[in-house]
This record gives sequence, structure tokens and C-alpha cells, in this order.
Amino acid sequence: MTVQDQTPNGFFESDINMMANRMQARHAMLVDGFRHVIADSTVLLLGAEDGRWCYSFAAAGALQVVGVEPCSALVERFSRLPDIGLRERIDLRSADVLAEIIAEAHAGRRYDVVVLFDVLEGAAPLHDWFHAIMALHPRLVIGDGLFATTHDPIMALEKPRRPIHGATATRLIPSHGAIAMASRDAGFDLD
Repeated sequence: MTVQDQTPNGFFESDINMMANRMQARHAMLVDGFRHVIADSTVLLLGAEDGRWCYSFAAAGALQVVGVEPCSALVERFSRLPDIGLRERIDLRSADVLAEIIAEAHAGRRYDVVVLFDVLEGAAPLHDWFHAIMALHPRLVIGDGLFATTHDPIMALEKPRRPIHGATATRLIPSHGAIAMASRDAGFDLD
């Protein structure tokens, strides 16, 4: 069998092009697609990296964005990002993500939108995560990351194809079915 590749020469050779295209696609799906809910809301962004996604949610109209990132080196980069007039709405913290969710819930804080970016890989029991998130009373939970593509509720073992910051040699990847089961058990409605 012959396969014809119609990809323009050199298109995928540039990591910069691939990253830019991926960022734009993620932004369209995860921010633009929910702008009507994000506007005038409080957002808790888990897995905030260096804060650039915090800016995206603030620019989409969020009144306050609290970003939580376990890697302090990434959080330190936030001060080097250009201030585009939104920084006063952003609080970026270096902390354990699950511990921070629990602390926010115990403090009685509520968030309209909770965003999970690449934090469920190898996570503590999913039920713990979703019960903790439910205690924040969000109207919307957005999840993005690497998930096993099956509706069976499983945790798959995945070996990274290349080195990934903070990842061990093998990691647990939740399936769509596992996330659906844990979130339903916590009381969420799925869409």
C-alpha cells in the first residue's frame, strides 16, 4: 500500500511552528470556546506553568485568575513575561496542586471555572481530585492533557517518547472513561 503525504515540505520540521500551531489550537478550544463562561468569572488554573495561560484567561475577561504550578522554576519565569496590563488580576503560586485545591476549599473559596492542564497524569486517586474540585463549587471544569483514548475506566502506563520536564520514566495516564467515572461519582454533570 502506498501512502501519499500531502504535507508541505518543511512544515513539521520546525518545532517553533508546531508549538505555535498547538498553542493556537489549544487556545481556540480551551479559552475561546468558553469565553462566555470565563468572562466576569474567577478562574483557578491548575498546572499553570510560567503563567502565560493565566494571561490568556485574564484576557478572555476573567476577573481573577489564580494559577497553581508545582515547579517553582516555571513560576519564577512569570516575572519575566511582559506585563500587558492584566497582571493585577493574576495570582501565580508555586504549590502542590491537590494540596492547594484542598486548602482553597477549606478556606471557603469558590471558583467559577477550574482548569486542569496536564495535572491528572500519575495523579493521586482521581476521585480525590474531583471531590476536592467539587468543594470549590465551579460552574465549569476544563481539562486538557494526555489521556488514554478509551471509554473503559482504566489508568494506562505510558512511557514518554522524549524527556518531559518533571516526568518519570513511566507514568500513569487516565482514560476518558476513568475521568468520566470519577467526575460523575463526585457529582459533576458531563458535557
